[in-house]
Amino acid sequence: MDLWIQPCVPCATLYGQPSTTEPHEHLTLVGAGGVKDARAEEHYTCVKCRGAFARILAGEPTRQVWMLLNAGQH
Repeated sequence: MDLWIQPCVPCATLYGQPSTTEPHEHLTLVGAGGVKDARAEEHYTCVKCRGAFARILAGEPTRQVWMLLNAGQH
């Protein structure tokens, strides 16, 4: 994976973990999206390394993970 940011250790550790894993202490919730009154994903930014995450909460269980988004995508 070619990132434009250098994730801090907590972000690097969280990447790819199941979405049931709680966010680390440096992540701030910046938004959420839903489908039919159910939250489908949450978006977070790390105040330490500025990493951007999507926490996928719906869909196939194998896809319900923490995704570290490349800073160039924003």
